[in-house]
Amino acid sequence: MSTPSDRRKSLLPTRRTSIHFTPSTNPRPRWLLHFQAHMWRFLMSIGMLFHRLAPPRPPKPNFSRSIPSTLSGTPGTIPLQFYVPADWETQRGPWEHRPRLRGEMKYRDEVVVPPESEEGEDGGGKSSVQRRGSSGLDSMGRSFRRRSMNVRRWGNYPVVINFHGGGFTLGTATDDARWCGTVVDELNAVVISVDYRLAPEFPFPTAVEDGADAVLWVYEHHDELGIDREKIALSGFSSGANMAFTVPLRLYDEHIGFRREEEASKVDADLHGSTSIVDSTRPSSSSSTKVASSPSTPHNPVSPADPESSPPASEPLSTDRPSKPAPRTTIPTIPLRCLIAWYPSLDYTLTRTERRATLPPSISAAHSLPPLFTDLFDESYLHPSSAIPLDSPYLSPGVAPSALLKAALPREIVLVTCEYDMLLEEGEAFRRKLEGEGVGKRVRYTMVEGVRHGWDKGPNPLRPTRGVREQYLRACREMRGVMGEGGGMERGGGRGVPGAASRGGGGVVR
Repeated sequence: MSTPSDRRKSLLPTRRTSIHFTPSTNPRPRWLLHFQAHMWRFLMSIGMLFHRLAPPRPPKPNFSRSIPSTLSGTPGTIPLQFYVPADWETQRGPWEHRPRLRGEMKYRDEVVVPPESEEGEDGGGKSSVQRRGSSGLDSMGRSFRRRSMNVRRWGNYPVVINFHGGGFTLGTATDDARWCGTVVDELNAVVISVDYRLAPEFPFPTAVEDGADAVLWVYEHHDELGIDREKIALSGFSSGANMAFTVPLRLYDEHIGFRREEEASKVDADLHGSTSIVDSTRPSSSSSTKVASSPSTPHNPVSPADPESSPPASEPLSTDRPSKPAPRTTIPTIPLRCLIAWYPSLDYTLTRTERRATLPPSISAAHSLPPLFTDLFDESYLHPSSAIPLDSPYLSPGVAPSALLKAALPREIVLVTCEYDMLLEEGEAFRRKLEGEGVGKRVRYTMVEGVRHGWDKGPNPLRPTRGVREQYLRACREMRGVMGEGGGMERGGGRGVPGAASRGGGGVVR
């Protein structure tokens, strides 16, 4: 099968003079894009209603929370939907009513009770018999507390932060409820689905910045969420899978203080004799694939083990009222454990025509998204078109520098593609790049045969799509190995069929 680069050369003998987005047709006015986006959102909500009716029905979120946007140049709030294990509330109760000690109580720490003052009976103290009885009770109490803390799960839940699909234009955080429920059940994990802001109201790079804000907020509020911030994974579907890769790149640049848009202006000035057109209302937007050759020392990075990095407990999590945004002076290093990407879009330097050409015409016509949708997605998200660099790492991780991918992405990656998907070849090319010597990631790759893009979201209200649960369970087994819960990834080969886990290439996750 030809690679995307080979296909690109065959379709475009000469290299493009511009890497900025150019609509395939005359650009539509923004008001029309808004109208069409709202219409398709309504129709998609009906389709997702039928999808959720199929037995067994997926769970509803346990609660929601809105957090403030701090990284984006466009202020606003980001709703989060929480799916939590059955024992989460009972584990949370003792934490909420715990004594407010100075510092942070570590997992399995023992609270040492100082001995009572040994005054005589005449001084109002206890008798020796009373002291011995009290000491015995105290010893039993400490032993009970030690045993209780050894089995408590509060502070040790894994967490998976999920990004839904929809071309950055459609969809909601509850679209992936079946996946979220499966992860909760199989990993006893907290799953947080992010309702990032959508285009055309909020074009590139707002979605990526909202995703980065969500990861930062979860990391900083690990104590009140009961999660282990050493066990954070990202997952996503389609455009959300693109975010699963681009959000860590955005966080890495923010952490080292690298302003990618400033570097892009210098590059455009050198190439064209003038500064590039960059939307000043969105100063965080990316405009270059250049990576810092010698990353500067982080500005007072917050260590994951630093107890002072955790903010005090805030208001109850069930509220939807956004908290007041605090200015960010430092961005901590967030130790992501793994990424789970389902049929991601990875290379926007390829046109939609080039992407469709990677499939036989009969398959492309029957299974690919029609231009009606893809043009809406691209024109909505890639705005203004003259200012969007298609090779930006925050948009096209498939062509991001290897040094950036190596530094910013976790070592363990689960990648799933679909046979009848025009994004298949760029997914396979990215897999090879991630496994290459310049990046060195361990990728567990699955190509699900005979299915189209987004096959797991079929709107059949009578029964779920065949093979979806099996693929979800396979991904959960591999995540368990990464999180240290046993049952890691295994070597294998070959291609899969619907309903079976197909394995190809990659290393072993321990």
